[in-house]
Parts: sequence; C-alpha cells; structure tokens
Amino acid sequence: MILCLKLWNSDHGHVIEACKNSLEKLQLEYLDLYLVHFPIASTHIVGTTGNTYDGDGVLDIDTTISLETTWHDMESLVSMGLVRSIGISNYDVFLTRDCLAYSKVKPAVNQIDTHPYFQRDSLVRFCQKHGICVTAHTPLGGAIANAMCFGSVSCLDVPILKDLAEKYKKSVVQIVLRWGIQRNTIVIPKTSSVQRLKENFNVFGFEITE
Repeated sequence: MILCLKLWNSDHGHVIEACKNSLEKLQLEYLDLYLVHFPIASTHIVGTTGNTYDGDGVLDIDTTISLETTWHDMESLVSMGLVRSIGISNYDVFLTRDCLAYSKVKPAVNQIDTHPYFQRDSLVRFCQKHGICVTAHTPLGGAIANAMCFGSVSCLDVPILKDLAEKYKKSVVQIVLRWGIQRNTIVIPKTSSVQRLKENFNVFGFEITE
C-alpha cells in the first residue's frame, strides 16, 4: 500500500506546515508520496480545502508564489524525511518540462485526467521519456467532465469498447482499465462497491491486441 496525499491550492506558500498538519492528523511520521494537487496557488485559507473568489466569481490567485518556489518547498519535505517521494498533478507538458528544469528532486509522478476520450498521448509519452510515472486519476472518464468537454456522458458507451468487451469476455470497465495499463499508466478507479472493486482488480489475465 502506498499512502499518497496532495498539497491543496491554498497551501502553496505553506507547504511544510500543510504536510506536518496532515501527518499529525494521520498520526504518521512520513508520507510515501506527496503531490502538488493543481499548478495554481490560491489565497491561503487555514484548515480548509476551499477556494476563495473575488466579487466577480473569479478564483483569487496568489501571484506572489511561483510553482518553482512551491516545488523547492516540496523538495525540502524529502530532505526533512517527511516525505519519501514527491510529484505533481494536473500539470500539462509545458509545466512538467519547466518543473524538470528547475527541480533538484524530479517529480516521481504526474497524476492527470486521461482516458479513451482524453488520451493526451504527447504528455504521457513526455513524462515516461523522462522517468515520470503517469497516474490516471479518472481512468474511466468523469461523467460531468465528459459531458462538458466531449458531449458524452461516458466513454463506456463507445461501441468499439463494447465490441472489445464481448470479444474478451470482460466488462467495458475492465477493457478501459486494461487499455490504461497497457499504456504503462497507473489507473486508480474510484468505487464504493465491493463487487466493482473485485472487477477492477481482474484486469491482469488478458491483453488487448490489435
């Protein structure tokens, strides 16, 4: 088991404090992996993961904190022994490239939204080329995100995926997860169902071929 937590937007200027606070709540001495949740520094709010907005409903961004500063604070967590590995989340290829340029400890992981409707091949290949593990935090596609970005509720309704599921005697979910695994990405589907959890694990006994 790997314990992974994320640094929230409003804690970019308070990285060490935020990490220590999480460790105290969990009664732990260190974390296996700590990620920068979003490449955005918002106004600091103590003890919450909420965001603040101005009078026009625009996210209140803290322009005094750079992503480079945040990353160097993340690196300090490693040297202090509070975190074993550090990574990024929701970074595009340009931000990932920049992080590699200014980092002393390179990101171990980039956790991104990627699935059959949103493959992001250039980003995935770039990360893998530079030794950054890609984790798909929405490997099945989020219903709301798909509706907004792709005009479809779920990539699980794609006919070709249904055909593959029938061919391999698997569910469409298993086909999509296997597709992600064969891209050498880590897939972390979310479920509250024990039955679906077991189904999600049963994706290693076959391989999708051309």
